[in-house]
Amino acid sequence: MQYIRASIPNCNVFSELIALVAYFDQTYVSGTTHAIQRPPEVGSLRLRLRRTPPAFPPEIRNVHEETLADEDRTNNLCETWNKSFSVLVGHSHPSVLVTIEAFQGDLAVVEHAIEQDARGQPPVKRQKRTAQQLQKRLRALCEDRHDGRKSVADTLRGLGHCIRFAF
Repeated sequence: MQYIRASIPNCNVFSELIALVAYFDQTYVSGTTHAIQRPPEVGSLRLRLRRTPPAFPPEIRNVHEETLADEDRTNNLCETWNKSFSVLVGHSHPSVLVTIEAFQGDLAVVEHAIEQDARGQPPVKRQKRTAQQLQKRLRALCEDRHDGRKSVADTLRGLGHCIRFAF
């Protein structure tokens, strides 16, 4: 955050970017500070500040170790099931019968996976080639930063090339 703040020019043109970085810092990195109201003491001009931790601290959402270990970086383990179940259902507002049939189909898939695992054939995780390439790039960036081969600026620049926006 220090590097990002230092790299933003301090002029009115970038006021929205400065506000966005401040919001991100308060919500996800540093938290906020606020004054504590206390009864005034005679002859005292002290102001006390209290730091409030961020709503989503880095410990919760940091995926550095997962990236280095080639593990899932998402914190929502149900995404895959939700997607596969919606494919089984076939539309957004199913009837009760269609929903029951979808649950039965899902049960059959799970039972098959359990049976394969019992035979020593754990399910193979399918991954798109683009996802595999992205994982390799992210892992290389994390390793380079961890080992000191890349600076913060170089790492952030490399990570910027890994971001895709879907509109």
